[in-house]
Amino acid sequence: MDQGLPAAAGSSADAVNIAGRLERLPLSRFHVLACALVGTAMFFDGYDIALTGLVMPSLVKVGLLAEPQRAWLISLSLLAAALGSALSGIIGDRYGRRKLIIANIVIYGLASPACGLAQSYPTLLGLRMLTMLALGMQIPAGYCYLSELVPKLHRGRMQSIVALLINGSLPAGALVAWLIVPNLPSDEGWRALFFLSALVLPLALSRPSVLPESPRWLASAGRLAEADLGAAEIEKNLRARGTVLSEPEPLPDPVQDLGWSALLTGGTRRRFALAVLFQICQLSAVFIFASWLPTILIGRGFDGASAFALSGLSFAGGALGPALAIGLSDRFERRRLLVAASCLAAVAAFAYPLHASALWLTSLGLVLTTTIYFVSATGFGIYLPEILPTGVRLRGIGVATLLGRMSSALTPFAVSGALRLVDNPLSVVGGVGLLYLLMVPAFLFLGPDTAGRSLEALEHSDLTEQQSALRSRYCLS
Repeated sequence: MDQGLPAAAGSSADAVNIAGRLERLPLSRFHVLACALVGTAMFFDGYDIALTGLVMPSLVKVGLLAEPQRAWLISLSLLAAALGSALSGIIGDRYGRRKLIIANIVIYGLASPACGLAQSYPTLLGLRMLTMLALGMQIPAGYCYLSELVPKLHRGRMQSIVALLINGSLPAGALVAWLIVPNLPSDEGWRALFFLSALVLPLALSRPSVLPESPRWLASAGRLAEADLGAAEIEKNLRARGTVLSEPEPLPDPVQDLGWSALLTGGTRRRFALAVLFQICQLSAVFIFASWLPTILIGRGFDGASAFALSGLSFAGGALGPALAIGLSDRFERRRLLVAASCLAAVAAFAYPLHASALWLTSLGLVLTTTIYFVSATGFGIYLPEILPTGVRLRGIGVATLLGRMSSALTPFAVSGALRLVDNPLSVVGGVGLLYLLMVPAFLFLGPDTAGRSLEALEHSDLTEQQSALRSRYCLS
């Protein structure tokens, strides 16, 4: 009757307690360096997104881009990023996290600088799509990889630091453009911005001892001998630096790959549904508020300079949100933090249209941006990679991100239509509140508590439900 039921990797007599050995490791230089290297690679995602808006005026000015082609360049690049998100799951769960991250660094580090050499629109469009394809794979791969490497007691803090690094890339890109573009001829400044992307390439030379393959993924792929060697190498390097390691707690090894159907079975089905809903609501909310705020404020009667100044002050929350996550995500249950932050974001969004003074709009905008990016750092950076099993973690995150990106691509049409219909343009921000209200019951009823729990404890609770469901199906048949 039990034939065909999924089995955990740890059920083998050859189990090597990968999870227990990784969880007992103290936070060390090894973890900090891995987070710094992967976070720096992910930093260029935000830098490159900033480039899209920063180089547009120069591209139009030099005649490389006509005004009607601007929308196609943006839309097709976003489509490539969405496709990359889905491919990250297929490739990363099949061939490994390290290989995917290194490949993305190489592709991006060559394709983005090559954009600076483009002499025609078709060439630029093709290179931008290749660049965004790699970047679409890098963010899900990076967060999943680090969640499998960092011990449970420090996972929230380290992932939040990486999120802060990623968000810092947006103002950094704007600063670099401000320093370079005005000081070079019009056909050289935008090219120089792309050339700077090559700075990521040295990261591809990171040694396996510094950036190893995830032992958890190796175990989930049934490659226990390699997982054992990988964990032993990490332990050896720590001992060489004088670290005394305690005896590991016996933990089951990561669940082996159960196939795509695992995302739609048992407890994983609810968690995957939460991941999809989160990505749709979160990415749409970010796009509505971050991309349309200056336009919304101008529509309310503010002049261009005032609208950009108010937006800039509000967007300081992009750094405050991850900074709060650094201090809170390991001290309190993450699911409850996400519920509280979603409620606060909804209140701020609904209150936003009720005020017209610059002080109120700036204050509410700062609260809303802070909560948006706190939810992004805690939800996407920490919580979602925790709740899905190792064998399908990257696939689940990749598909959810794909659906979220596709959904957010529809928001310009919704916002544009709403601005034509409403008397008060600020009312559009209320739509952000509705998105966060949708997330509250999703976190309450679909997601588990994760703080202080190993990834294996979380995924084996799913496995029990999947096995029960399969047993019931076999019995009924």
